[in-house]
Order: sequence, then C-alpha cells, then structure tokens
Amino acid sequence: MAIKLVKGKVKNIFLPVLVSTAFTKDTIVEQTSGYINPADDNDTVLAGVIRKAIASTDVDYATARRVPVTVPMEKSVIWEIDAINTFTVGTDEGLEFGISDAGTLDHSDTTNKVFFVTKVVSATKVQGYLKFAGAY
Repeated sequence: MAIKLVKGKVKNIFLPVLVSTAFTKDTIVEQTSGYINPADDNDTVLAGVIRKAIASTDVDYATARRVPVTVPMEKSVIWEIDAINTFTVGTDEGLEFGISDAGTLDHSDTTNKVFFVTKVVSATKVQGYLKFAGAY
C-alpha cells in the first residue's frame, strides 16, 4: 500500500535514515531520535513520505546516510491513501483517522488522528490532509 500526492506544493528534503531498516517506497515516515523510520499505527507526529525503497539486500542497507523525503510546503496539500475497513461517501468526509501502517489508513482508528479525510474515492481509497509535525 502507498500514499501519493494529488495536488499541492511539496519539496524533497534529505533526512537521516535509521540504518538496517527496510522502507517501502511512497510510504509515511516518522522521526525518532533524529532518524526516520516507517510510521506505524501508534504514531501521531509524521515526518513525511519516503521517496525510495530500502531493502535488506541493498549495498548500503547498514550504512548511515540521508534519503529523500517529501514534505508539504503549504497547508492545502492533498494526498491519496489506501485504507482498510470501509469508508463511506458523506459519512466519513471531514473526519480524522489514524494509520494501520506506513501506507494504510485505518477507519477504526479514531484515537491517533493523522489524516483528515476530504474525499472518499472508494471504500478503500480516500483523499485528504496528512498531519505533518503535529499539524495539518
């Protein structure tokens, strides 16, 4: 599952990656102790969207380095994300939800709110705002 930019002004910045950690391209990352790592279902402060995959078979997998992470440059950046459980047009638009993993929105998570739904595309795909650094 992944997240993609729909519209809005963004830029890529290079952030230090936690060594020996796998990442899926185009998924949400959080920053802990100065390093990015994949976001999970308990995260409420996100750092951005990683733009490259990192696998344990990569030559530099265990090397300290910086990788490109996309961050918003304005408040109105719209993202599209895959979702688990069923989202409903009208009912879920305007509400906030948490994630189940770095690339999936969780309809049942109304505690760790990191995504504000502006449009339900289908039962398993929505668009909206991501909460970066604790704010939309």
